[in-house]
Amino acid sequence: MNIPIELLVFALSKRKVNQVRLYLYLKSQCSGYLPWNQETIEKIKRNLSIKETRTIHNNLEWLVKNSWVIMNLKRGVIRVVSYLVLSKKLQFHSATGALFDTSQFHNFRPFIYAAVLTYYLKYRHRIARQSERKKGRSITNCSFHEMPAQYLASILKLGKSTTTRYRQKAWDAGFIKMKHRYKPLYIPLDELDFCRIYGDEEAWQLVIHNNQVMVQLSNAITSYVRLRTKPALKKCIYSREKVDPL
Repeated sequence: MNIPIELLVFALSKRKVNQVRLYLYLKSQCSGYLPWNQETIEKIKRNLSIKETRTIHNNLEWLVKNSWVIMNLKRGVIRVVSYLVLSKKLQFHSATGALFDTSQFHNFRPFIYAAVLTYYLKYRHRIARQSERKKGRSITNCSFHEMPAQYLASILKLGKSTTTRYRQKAWDAGFIKMKHRYKPLYIPLDELDFCRIYGDEEAWQLVIHNNQVMVQLSNAITSYVRLRTKPALKKCIYSREKVDPL
């Protein structure tokens, strides 16, 4: 599946990961309409590792209430609305999608974290490259790029500790890889505690690495999540406004 990246951003920022996961699963099972019966419910429970039928009904209720899914009780079917419908409803501005293997629904949360991080990682890198070109500086190609947790936290309107935890889950699931970065400080080891107590907030970034006091910088990250433009979505958005070219 090529999932619109802004749908994944919505899931995280609005804390609707379970609802979005059910929507995407239903979408992966049909081209529009899907029978709604006990067999379908049992299949959902099995493939999404959901224990309680009530959980499915609660998430489906939200999807129906917000018109992501249309239920036809008379025919015993549900209709899953298209990405284009959601793009208008949620006012998407980007035509970028993240490629998702539908056999990985059990790893959906880490995938969302990694996909959103990947999108903004590439966005920041693109802006930095444009800035360097304007200054006439040479550009070094590298697969690892910096992504401060606070930057992503401000976009998603979540706490820094929350986005840091999300990043760790994405790493544990193998969607991203991180490298720690340090900057040496010429401070004696025996003065480290004093600096931590009486220094500013950034003093807690001081660590001992290779028997030397250093400042721990934002991790450098590379991602294994692939992003692709969704042509139909691009056309839909372009009809409204200028599309993000990423």
